[in-house]
Amino acid sequence: MRANYDLTFNTPSKLKLASIGKNVSTEQTGDTIISRWVTVRPTHNASFGIGYFKEIKIKEEDLSVEKQEGEVLPNVTVYGLEADRSIGNAHLDDEVRGDILNCMRFFQYMFGKSPADDFYAIAVPTLGGEAFLGLIHLSYTTFKYFDGDGGNEIFRAHEVAHQWWGVGVNFKTYHDQWISEGFSEYSGILFMQTVLKDNEKFFKVLDAWKETILNNRHYLLEDGQEAGPIWLGYRTQSSNTVGDYSLIIYKKGAWVLHMLRNMMIDLKTMNEDRFRDMMREFYSTYLWKEPSTEDFQRMVSKHMGEDMSWFFKEWIKETGIPKYKFAYRTEKTEAGKFKVYCRVKQENVADDFKMVVPMLIKFEGNRLVRVRVTVSKNNPEFELPLLPLEPEEIIFNDLNSVLCEVDNEDWD
Repeated sequence: MRANYDLTFNTPSKLKLASIGKNVSTEQTGDTIISRWVTVRPTHNASFGIGYFKEIKIKEEDLSVEKQEGEVLPNVTVYGLEADRSIGNAHLDDEVRGDILNCMRFFQYMFGKSPADDFYAIAVPTLGGEAFLGLIHLSYTTFKYFDGDGGNEIFRAHEVAHQWWGVGVNFKTYHDQWISEGFSEYSGILFMQTVLKDNEKFFKVLDAWKETILNNRHYLLEDGQEAGPIWLGYRTQSSNTVGDYSLIIYKKGAWVLHMLRNMMIDLKTMNEDRFRDMMREFYSTYLWKEPSTEDFQRMVSKHMGEDMSWFFKEWIKETGIPKYKFAYRTEKTEAGKFKVYCRVKQENVADDFKMVVPMLIKFEGNRLVRVRVTVSKNNPEFELPLLPLEPEEIIFNDLNSVLCEVDNEDWD
């Protein structure tokens, strides 16, 4: 349940403090700072940060994500580590500062205006992070240690993204918690891909998540208990399934968004407006509300132009992850064009499982074309449209678009 907060703090003047809401008054009495923080709308939790912080000023030159015409960013303040304290010396101030503001700009472009007009990011002496209305806690490690694989960018962006997913748009029940965590997790790697301009790191993260999901409790001689579906929310984790909440709700939930994003990409132009438009409408429709998975399913169906209940059944309420065995052969026609025959064997999923899978066809001279095919048990063999050239290579599941295993086979 959401509530309004009116919080008053008495703080030693040598320390800095920030809380949720708007700082409506600050006065000093001796060595004590008395500050009052009031939320402008109800929120479901509250927090504050206090410590020996140094205020990291936000500068326009830190921005690397293009500003949109007429865009207004929140007032952003970052409280980083003050040097020579017990939790270490900060040396990534500029990087953190730039990421926070770039996150704000990128997520406003992708989803809509930030729900908070005043925003604070505060270093905390823990290994994790947490988000509240207008406030995030960031582990001191992200201020202190460099990460060359994009992990820092993902972590910071995940917590900022919660202003949109979890704070601005909440979720109805534990069945729908992936709308907060899965959405924020994918927002994190989407930001990393954009700000670093590094597709290789992006796909490396996706592959790592996929391997962990596929190999979860698969041992040398036996298999452990299967992970539950996203639909189970926090109930996926038990004494026998430790770690499944993060793995399924965060990582697999993020993969669901990745699959939807790739189903909506224009394969000719690589334009992604459909995905962005869908996410923006979902955010604007359910801002300050608690949507269900069914609400998101209806939004996806609207923007896909078809009933997507099959997709949500397979990926949210069930646990199957397909394995595809792919083979193809070519045949030259009398007219000098080429027929391509494809065969896909689908395993490890129910008989009624289907999925839309993109294929990349490469030709001599760096020429290429992309197509989508719907793969199911009832469609094990199919023929591609007639091609003017013989393919040099065909990549099944291009852009790592589907959470699956792929084995390439020779046609026999």
